[in-house]
Amino acid sequence: MTQLPLAQVEEHLQHVTRQFAQWRASRPTSRGRIPPPLWTQAIALTAHLPLTRVAKQLGLTPQVLKRRRDATRPGAVAPPAPCPSHFVEVQTPAWRASTAEVEVQRADGTRLRITYSDAVPALVPLLQTFLETC
Repeated sequence: MTQLPLAQVEEHLQHVTRQFAQWRASRPTSRGRIPPPLWTQAIALTAHLPLTRVAKQLGLTPQVLKRRRDATRPGAVAPPAPCPSHFVEVQTPAWRASTAEVEVQRADGTRLRITYSDAVPALVPLLQTFLETC
């Protein structure tokens, strides 16, 4: 982002203010939608001036301007959808008594509980697969 001289930013703010006033005066109804080019200019001003100042000067709601600005940022993406849960039950013969139990929970809340009786179970590949999924 390049910094512009304050005088140039103020001049641009006044220009955009006049554009908003002209649009408001010429719209057919009082509830018309603000055209995208006006939104683009208002959002661009927030890079150089406080959002609340831009919103007040242009007669916009600060929350709406912030929401629009945040939605247009390059890094703004929706959070990934959670992975679908699949339950897999593995039956072991009833004659084996369990000797240990391991429970692991991923950051998304999915849990894996393993009950086993082997002295040295092969847990590493299973846990790696579970934790790397999604």
